[in-house]
Amino acid sequence: MTINPTEIRDGLVLHLDPDELEAAGGTCTGAGPARVQGSHFFVCIAANDESGNWVPLFSGSGPYRDLLPDKEKVGHPRWRESTTYFHVKQVWQAPHSAVIAAAIAGGDLSKPGERNGLTDAGVDLVYEKVFS
Repeated sequence: MTINPTEIRDGLVLHLDPDELEAAGGTCTGAGPARVQGSHFFVCIAANDESGNWVPLFSGSGPYRDLLPDKEKVGHPRWRESTTYFHVKQVWQAPHSAVIAAAIAGGDLSKPGERNGLTDAGVDLVYEKVFS
């Protein structure tokens, strides 16, 4: 399902293909084997009218991954109740057009008005960990 650039905001969670994200103009702080591989959920932690900063999310623990509290998630119950970790050393900066292309390539199934996301407190938590 396509996403409109006006929907891209702090806290939005989308299923993105990182290869397409990079090919369409996104850049990543994690290079080589540290870079996320394959389609993953990402959360936007800072957005303006043209671009945003995105952090990959994982279902398992690992190096540089912090647990995201379920209470900070909003949206579908399967998202809210799933164990989720965010990567504290990997930030993607991408124009909204690249995010939209990566969401299509990544098979994002969310719909307008039914997007998954984080609360403001959840965004602040991730932002502070990533940029501290």
